[in-house]
Amino acid sequence: MQFPKNEPVTDRPLVVLLPAAMEQSPRTDVADALRGREFVSGILRAHGYVPAPLDITPEILQFPERIQHIVRTTKTRCVFNIFEGFGCDSASEHQFRSLVEEMSIPCTGNPSGVLQTCLSKETCSQTLRKAGIPVPEGVSLHPGFDPELLASLRLPVFVKPLMEDGSVGIDASSLVQEKSALLRTVLEKLSLFPRGVRAEEFIPGREYSVACIGNGPYNVLGVSVIDYENTEGTNFLDYDSKWDPASPLYSLVPQRAEGAFREKAAQLAAAAGQALGCRGYFRVDMRERHGILYVLDVNPNPDITPDGGFLRQCREAGFSDEQTVHTILELAFEEEEGGTTRE
Repeated sequence: MQFPKNEPVTDRPLVVLLPAAMEQSPRTDVADALRGREFVSGILRAHGYVPAPLDITPEILQFPERIQHIVRTTKTRCVFNIFEGFGCDSASEHQFRSLVEEMSIPCTGNPSGVLQTCLSKETCSQTLRKAGIPVPEGVSLHPGFDPELLASLRLPVFVKPLMEDGSVGIDASSLVQEKSALLRTVLEKLSLFPRGVRAEEFIPGREYSVACIGNGPYNVLGVSVIDYENTEGTNFLDYDSKWDPASPLYSLVPQRAEGAFREKAAQLAAAAGQALGCRGYFRVDMRERHGILYVLDVNPNPDITPDGGFLRQCREAGFSDEQTVHTILELAFEEEEGGTTRE
């Protein structure tokens, strides 16, 4: 493994800052970011880099000069962005990235504007729709909404938080099969997530997940598929299926997609990334109905843990974990220099 091509090799080891949220939370997805940081730090250290962990707290974000001081004193040359926001404040993810951009330091992953767009299910859907990318019909709802807004949606309807990621707020009640239960479900979700919920027509077919890497054009590293016809539990992945070992779907391993739909999914994911302006690496989730793929979600900051879906798909494409981490780091330097991904 070598230094990124745009960074001159010197006798001084290259310091890579690794920010991650430090907060008291019982949620498994919050602790997962710390696992990702340890994993990436180990790879960087083994290849001659100096990983510098940075614990991000709500307090430190209020004083950007503290972060700037840490960057200066550690002589940081790049930020490997593990920070995914706080459990109670997902918007802090793009706010932190904005601080890094102001310091003009190479940073892995997507810029703040993309993180902000993808956090809002409404804004992301609108952006994709304008680009001609199929997305489910849906409405965004806030406290005090007009119930008539739900009348245009065809059952079944899927209800999820408007401004969350990691499947937070998604459970068995999210899929509404009967009209009489729709308003009640929306009100219950709004009581838990007052920043808004998104109600969308449910796409019942196979679910595809596409891992992409690059600053454009993108390299599609893996396409996975889940066919729920032969699975126990819900016919979608909820929060517990991703984070709770007791969930019937926790042990479900997506299969490698093959054939025409693999190519369709790969092309659609790349188009979605281009429409949103994605950089570095990202994942796109979609489902199929009547032969058409619909983009459900774009994750602009997928977790980098050894048992996570993104690295699993990279391995299936022949990338070792070391190669993936190095490529992500290299892309940060290429983006800072205004370059593009090498073919």
